Amino acid sequence: MSPVRDAAALRELGARIADARRDRGLSQRDLSIALGIPVFCVERFEAGAADAREQLSSIAAFMGCEIEWFMPMPTKAYSESRPVAPADKPNLGRPERLLVLGAIVLLTTIRFFTEVVPVLPRAANFIDIPILFTLVFAAFLSPPPHRGPRRWYLHLALPSLAFLILCTLSVIVNSGRVAVAPVLVFVYGFLAPLAVYSAGYRLWPPGSSLLFSRTIVALGIVQLAVVVAIDVPQFIASRNPDDIAGTFGTNQYQFVFFLLLFVSLVVGIATFEPDRVAARVAPIIIIASFATMLLAQYRAFLVVTLVVLLAIGILLGGRARGFAVVGFSVVVFGIVFYYLAAQLPVLKLNSAASSIAANPGAYVRGRLGVGRTVFRLYADIPSAISLGTGPGTYSSRAWQTFASAESDSASNVQGSYASALTGGHAYGTDVSDKYILPQLKNARVVEGSYAIALPYSSYTSLLAEVGVGGFAVITMLYFAATVRAWKLARHNIARSARDNALASLSLATAIAFLTLIQAAILENWFEVTRITFIVWLMLAVVSKESNEYAKVDAGAVTDELQFAL
Repeated sequence: MSPVRDAAALRELGARIADARRDRGLSQRDLSIALGIPVFCVERFEAGAADAREQLSSIAAFMGCEIEWFMPMPTKAYSESRPVAPADKPNLGRPERLLVLGAIVLLTTIRFFTEVVPVLPRAANFIDIPILFTLVFAAFLSPPPHRGPRRWYLHLALPSLAFLILCTLSVIVNSGRVAVAPVLVFVYGFLAPLAVYSAGYRLWPPGSSLLFSRTIVALGIVQLAVVVAIDVPQFIASRNPDDIAGTFGTNQYQFVFFLLLFVSLVVGIATFEPDRVAARVAPIIIIASFATMLLAQYRAFLVVTLVVLLAIGILLGGRARGFAVVGFSVVVFGIVFYYLAAQLPVLKLNSAASSIAANPGAYVRGRLGVGRTVFRLYADIPSAISLGTGPGTYSSRAWQTFASAESDSASNVQGSYASALTGGHAYGTDVSDKYILPQLKNARVVEGSYAIALPYSSYTSLLAEVGVGGFAVITMLYFAATVRAWKLARHNIARSARDNALASLSLATAIAFLTLIQAAILENWFEVTRITFIVWLMLAVVSKESNEYAKVDAGAVTDELQFAL
């Protein structure tokens, strides 16, 4: 048989194996366990990249069908020979998969049903709390891994415990300043994503990276559909960029963050999975996503986007197809930016671009001004260097939640419920009154962006509220996770075969963490659980999937998230 015909036969055989497996509701991992081979091999079998004929008798026996069914049968109808799943075979891994994917879907869409089309009470915006407890509870109930180290969670447990101890000591030292509710919200905001990662890692059944990728793509398409059907008509009528938010309700920045993640995944799909529908329509998706981001008036994220495009180019390296896709994305971004800036002056994109080109140091100085306030605090209260002024007392998201209890802003969902815990009045402390409120009152637009001057940042809030120690623990966790995601992406991209969903998913995960640590300079993003839960779940899935590849590659990275503490 010629190489071309042989390759076609292997692809047909792989497609039949995949069809039989899906008919039984099994994952690639289920089949790999039954055959005693790594998931990577099953993935290659189904893609036609490896010869499955030597394993065919075992596959047929496990599927409960005749071996002839997998061979080309021109005279026999496909429907007549389709295998039937035996009743006594369990549907392994499916509930756990649905829990993780369901969490992603709920986190990205809940505000659509509480704010855009308000069919649910606004209390449902706190969906992240039941999601956390559901995932953790399910992880405790799930059986331990069949292979590999069983104490992987300790790599996160130790720094989490250290941070919790530092928070407790800070509360004791600042007992006259702290309040119970802000403290709990502060600790939850920083530690809950780590618990979600641990639960997601344990629950996720390897061999389903394509399903996870398809879920993110579907959610991205839903975002664009909502923008076209609902947001754009409202924007045309009001000329208010705040109307562009997809399913994220009144939070445009979270929406833009998700779109950056979505675009990076689509770029990866176009590079590594050209046969997928998302790859074929990638140009349309990229154009629509960039236009949507710019319509959302996200001027503070312009530099972040440029860094993201550069990072994608570096990760894809010398791949000709990847270079072409990234080059197309850069050109499209420039064209869309120029067009919208000219047609919609209300977006003020020209002034933002001009200020970046003419005075890029203004952005740096704007954020350094926020950091200098922390050093003023240290000079006035030296004890704050070691243990801070107390969780939820300075400028963290926990402080904002209760300090904005009197605000009537449409986006002030947390504040409206927090007022019940503060006696109906805004929460404040001596340090926030002295150092934060004056900055808020005197904040002005810096080079086209109001966000540059606001006294919010995960880094400064950690330094002020839990001191240098707490700042070091959380910052090192996020930077170590970013490095880890980057290494996994480079490794999975370097060894990627055609139609490998893990490579594109790894790329998107690395970009998500890179974006998060940049965004934390501008706001308290490490406490935005609607975003951090998604990013950490992506890392959990990529880590678990990469573990299966590592078992057939002696030089591969391990399945655990290593932290250089």
